[in-house]
Amino acid sequence: METASHSQRSSIAVPTACILAVGGFMVAVLSGMFVENPLSAILARALVTLVVCWPIGLVVGLVLDRLFREHVSNQTSQMDQEDRSAEEPGGDVEILDESEGVLDSSGVDAAVTSASDSA
Repeated sequence: METASHSQRSSIAVPTACILAVGGFMVAVLSGMFVENPLSAILARALVTLVVCWPIGLVVGLVLDRLFREHVSNQTSQMDQEDRSAEEPGGDVEILDESEGVLDSSGVDAAVTSASDSA
């Protein structure tokens, strides 16, 4: 039974090697048939191509796997940093000064006027 953590660790190197090897095999067969070589020569050259292309595909797959994993880890760390910065208070918070008016006992702003101002 395959777990989720195991499927995340699977590499694309082997499938890439197989695809490249089969591709090389097919190109060798088709090109040999196109120039009308004997069947034994076509198959012998195609098998040699298959054996040569598989390790090349494995190296290409390992490089791609490493690049993809680095990209995923960079994206994950960038998303984590964005999450942390969203949780922290920003520097652009506006602080309001509410001491401009005088509050009466009811909590309503009341303007303070002197007796000389009202006359």
